[in-house]
Amino acid sequence: MMSEYDAVVVGARVAGAPTAMLLARRGHRVLLLDRAEMPSDTVSTHAVLRSGVLQLKRWGLLGRVVDAGTPPVRNITLGFGQERIAFDVRSEHGISELYAPRRHLLDGILLEAARDAGADFSGSTRMVDLLRGENGRVTGVEIESGGERSRIDARLVIGADGVWSRVARSVTAPIVRGHEPTNAVHYAYFEGVDHPGFWFQFTPGVNAGIIQTNDDLTLVFVGRPREHMGDFSSNPDREFFRLLGQAGNDLLAKVSEGVQRTAFRGTPGLPGFVRRAYGPGWALVGDAGYTKDPISAHGISDALRDAELCARAVDRALRCPAEEQGALGRYQRARDELSRPMFGESQALAAYDWGPAEASQRMRNISDAVRAECDALAALPEWAGQAVLV
Repeated sequence: MMSEYDAVVVGARVAGAPTAMLLARRGHRVLLLDRAEMPSDTVSTHAVLRSGVLQLKRWGLLGRVVDAGTPPVRNITLGFGQERIAFDVRSEHGISELYAPRRHLLDGILLEAARDAGADFSGSTRMVDLLRGENGRVTGVEIESGGERSRIDARLVIGADGVWSRVARSVTAPIVRGHEPTNAVHYAYFEGVDHPGFWFQFTPGVNAGIIQTNDDLTLVFVGRPREHMGDFSSNPDREFFRLLGQAGNDLLAKVSEGVQRTAFRGTPGLPGFVRRAYGPGWALVGDAGYTKDPISAHGISDALRDAELCARAVDRALRCPAEEQGALGRYQRARDELSRPMFGESQALAAYDWGPAEASQRMRNISDAVRAECDALAALPEWAGQAVLV
C-alpha cells in the first residue's frame, strides 16, 4: 500500500468494489478499503435484477457469478392478495436470466476483479477521518489497521461505506430527499423449498417471498410495518411463520416443505434518503449517497448502476481537474433522474398503505423504471472500463 493515490474508495462491497475496478481499468492508482474482513456476508436482499445483470455482463463478470454455482432465475411469481401472476423472464438487452448470489460470493467476485485491474485493497481497515487542505478540500484519509494509524493522500475520496456512511457524515453531505424507516424485514435460508426463481408477495399488511440462491438454498423473507414487529424478538419462529401465513397459505405451504438452515437476519427498518453526491475532493456512491427501502429488491442493481456513473465522472475529474465539479454534478443528476421513480415506488410500498391493485400497479411502475435504467446503461459510450483489459 502506497501513501498517495489518485482515488481512495471507502467500502469494498457492491458499490465500492466495482467503482475501484472501473477506475483501475482506466489506469488510475486506486486504494480500496473496508472495515470488514472481505469477502464476508452482509444483510441483503440478494436479488440482482435486469439492470444489475446487464452491468455484470458489460464488465465481463457475469460468467464468474455463474461459475460460482449461482442458479439462473428464469421464472418470477408476483402475488397481490389472492392473485398470482407467474411469468418467464423475457430477453431484453441480451439478458434473459436473473441471479441472486450470496453476498460473500458476489462481493468476493467484485473485489477480485478490482484487484485484478490493479487496485490495492486493505481489509479490516477503518477510516478514522478525512484529511483536508487549508481551503477545506478533502485531500485523503486517515486509516487504522492492526492497531496502527496512517495517512493516505488522494486526489479524490469516494464514500461507498453504506447507509451509515462515515464519509458522508464527515463531509456533512446534505439529504435532499428522505423519509423515516417504515418497513421491518427478516429472512432466513431454507433447504428443500421447491419453487423456481423468485416469488414476491404483496398482501395488505405484509410483504414476503422466496429467492433462490447458492448452495441449493432459498432465502425466505417477511416484511411488515415497523410498528407491528410483534413477537419477533421473543419468538421469531412463530412470528415468522405467522407472517408467511398472513401473506398467503400457499406461500406458507411451499416454505414448510423445506428445512430452515440458518438463524434469522434482518433490519427493524432503514431510512430512505438521497444525499448530495459530491463536493470538493469527495464523492458518494451506493447506499452512502442513495438508500431506499429494500422492498423493491433493487439495492444491488442500483449500486452496480451508480458505480459506473460515479467512476465515469471521477475518471473525467482526475484527467481534467478543472472539470471536476461539472463532471460530478452530471453524475449526481443522472443518478437522481434514474433513481427518482424507484425511490418513490419503494417508499409507497414500504408504507403498507395499499391494497392488492395498487401494489400491482406500483410493481409495474418499478418494472418500467428498470427498463429505463437498462436503456440508459446500454446507451453509455464505450470506454476502457467497460470490458476486462488484457
